[in-house]
Amino acid sequence: MEHKVVVHMVDGKIHKGLTRNFDPDADSFYLLPAEGGGVPVRIEMERLKALFWVKDYVGNSDFVGRRDFEEVARSGKRVILKFGDGEEMWGTVADVPGDNAGFFFYPADRDDNNIKVYVVRSALEDMRLVP
Repeated sequence: MEHKVVVHMVDGKIHKGLTRNFDPDADSFYLLPAEGGGVPVRIEMERLKALFWVKDYVGNSDFVGRRDFEEVARSGKRVILKFGDGEEMWGTVADVPGDNAGFFFYPADRDDNNIKVYVVRSALEDMRLVP
């Protein structure tokens, strides 16, 4: 099954496209570019900041995600993530991440364009659990 994703790299580059073979335990995965297809791009996990499963590629640059947990429908641990580049996201994780390289995160705001996010632990500056 193809997944519509936006790839954010630690160097600030962004790639949009489809992937079929994302595996968090693999060294890389392939992305078929959204801009008219073409040759798949190999994405190295060691250069990845986060992988966003999205509703659409356009999104809304003026959208500001909810900064509370009042309407969170998903169960899980509530967390606030802060990336090394200053980006902050509020949402939930299924379980408190252990020592693995990354984990899945679900945005708190149901109107967010992001459906779920694979977060690379080394790209984080801070992760706060919220009671």
